[in-house]
Amino acid sequence: MSQNIPTLLMNSLKLPYFETIEELSELTRLSTQLLYCLSTKTSKYYMIKKIPKKNGGLRELSIPSYTLRIVQRWILTEILNKILPSDRAMAFRKGKDFGHKQNAFYHANTLYGLSIDIKDFFPSITVNKVYTIFSTLGYNSFAATILTNLCTLEGKLPQGSPCSPAISNIICSSLDRRFVGLCEKRGIRYSRYADDMYFSCDDKILLLKNFPIITRIVESEGFILNTRKVHFHTPSNKKQITGITVSPTNIEDYVELKAPRTLKQKIRAEIFTCLISGQYQNKDHILGEIAYVNFIEKENKSKYLERIKNYIGKQLIKIQLFPELVMSILLKKKISLNIWNE
Repeated sequence: MSQNIPTLLMNSLKLPYFETIEELSELTRLSTQLLYCLSTKTSKYYMIKKIPKKNGGLRELSIPSYTLRIVQRWILTEILNKILPSDRAMAFRKGKDFGHKQNAFYHANTLYGLSIDIKDFFPSITVNKVYTIFSTLGYNSFAATILTNLCTLEGKLPQGSPCSPAISNIICSSLDRRFVGLCEKRGIRYSRYADDMYFSCDDKILLLKNFPIITRIVESEGFILNTRKVHFHTPSNKKQITGITVSPTNIEDYVELKAPRTLKQKIRAEIFTCLISGQYQNKDHILGEIAYVNFIEKENKSKYLERIKNYIGKQLIKIQLFPELVMSILLKKKISLNIWNE
């Protein structure tokens, strides 16, 4: 075994140190042969899956194999999770101060908002950027190369690896620092949820005036702005922040957060299908969606769980009163469904 000479940074973060593949094998408890294959023939250990995007098109996910995922989770737990990202990074983090909801709350009491989005976020994070993370931590070129190969696919950060979210937050620390510096001087609020960045303040002209500077900072960090997803919010339209609608109320310093309407419509449709078919295999999935909406809206006066319970009760009554209509729906006959509308 080589003489371990970890850097001061590695010691302070309590990171595992290794210089050879044999030492990595001891740390991960995986054979050197397997680690060699995983780090040199990485593409063989991924399955490509395409899923539909919300706004059309397909999103490509690269799903690592079971063995590769074991190594990636070790890297995530033992190295990446020990590096704290910016306080303004709200995604992929545990704790009550982060997440969709807190991200929306952070901008709730401002009048104007600007939301921007990075195009092809994960794929735009290159192998060189990932290598820089590990080499900066103090790993030698061999160790940094192995770690980089295990976390990347075909020279890019794959969407689907457990390491990718944490790596993206670390990579964007420089972007976050620059935006925090820019915004604090101007009285603008800034936060980032993965590739979605939001800026807000009470001065419309100030936001518009700084948009070119914001664009230049994004591009200088090696990213491309998705021009189709640039949105400006004013008091006259609803503020949408990472899918959550922020609605002002007549009560001072009180706002309501609302989950996406499309999600709530989807939940009702799924409940309706279960009730008329008597098939409840999808129950846990629906309960998870209901729990998410309730988490977002639980402080609102109009209680979501109560509304869902009332909806289910009404549909059950209709099913009992109109069994022939239920059979028609099950047999996929063309029949007016107005009777089921709220």
